[in-house]
Amino acid sequence: MSVPPPGPDFREAEFTQFLVELLRKSGYTKTQSEVAVSGDRRVDIIAGSPDEILVIEVKGTSPQTPRRLRESVEQLERYSSLVQSDADSGRPHRLILATPGDLARDTRERLSRKGVTLWDGRLLARMSAAAGMEGEASRFLSNEHFSEMSRSQQPDYAEQLAKIPPGRAAWSAYQRLCRQIAEYLFCPPLRPAIWESTNETEVNKRDFILPNYSTDGFWKFLRDEYRAHYVVVDAKNYREGIEKEQVLQIANYLSHHGTGLFALIMTRSEAKQSALYTMREQWILHNKMIVVLQDSDVLQMLTDKSFGNDPAELVRQKIEDFRLGL
Repeated sequence: MSVPPPGPDFREAEFTQFLVELLRKSGYTKTQSEVAVSGDRRVDIIAGSPDEILVIEVKGTSPQTPRRLRESVEQLERYSSLVQSDADSGRPHRLILATPGDLARDTRERLSRKGVTLWDGRLLARMSAAAGMEGEASRFLSNEHFSEMSRSQQPDYAEQLAKIPPGRAAWSAYQRLCRQIAEYLFCPPLRPAIWESTNETEVNKRDFILPNYSTDGFWKFLRDEYRAHYVVVDAKNYREGIEKEQVLQIANYLSHHGTGLFALIMTRSEAKQSALYTMREQWILHNKMIVVLQDSDVLQMLTDKSFGNDPAELVRQKIEDFRLGL
């Protein structure tokens, strides 16, 4: 099966121009793109109506990691303080983050608390339908954005995840659910999981492994560049974030001539600083790439999947943030 790499197959400038036309047809007659506000700083879109001014930051690829979301919010806040004129002084400014992808509910709520309104794929689909621009929108939005039926038939793994409490008592239930979610998100192109395998000495036990025989796309890139011949996944149902010990444990599973050098840790909350430091150490010293997926990440990937987007996009962003942060 041919799998395209994560990310959009259009340029962000094309998506921006689509939004400009959509806004104009939606009543924002004074809409401009690439508006200079201070020196070389430019706002992607400023849209005006009799009631308000919209300051819009456009992202062709949905920002899904905390770092990218924080940077988007900070950029909008800076732009808002610069967008001032006598003609607009009586109208409130509304900060908008516009993206063709979709963010999980808790992320949308966090943005709202920061004073940022999210225009994601589901909202843009409704706006496009109202403006008679569904044809134009289909260039940027998946078919699932226009169909509630396809999403209603999908398993509600988010609800199942919420019902499993952190802690040792629910360890097995969480492990089984993580396997189901990983297969739902990544198979295909990955192969179904090999459950609780051990190495030859039976010393190192892995929760499950997803064989990676991808011949193109993002997973082939991981296979080639990070030796992700097998994606090792460990499920940790801890009440608090994982620490150094848990990272070292999965690092011991990884080997150049065995499973490969790539792993995922699925856990309930953000990893502690000792774990993050150990992940950096394992990469720098041993070329072992370990990515932590907490509940909020899993919910985001499930959201991506439900709207026909590639859940691997979040994994890609996490690796990029990690490497660019070194």
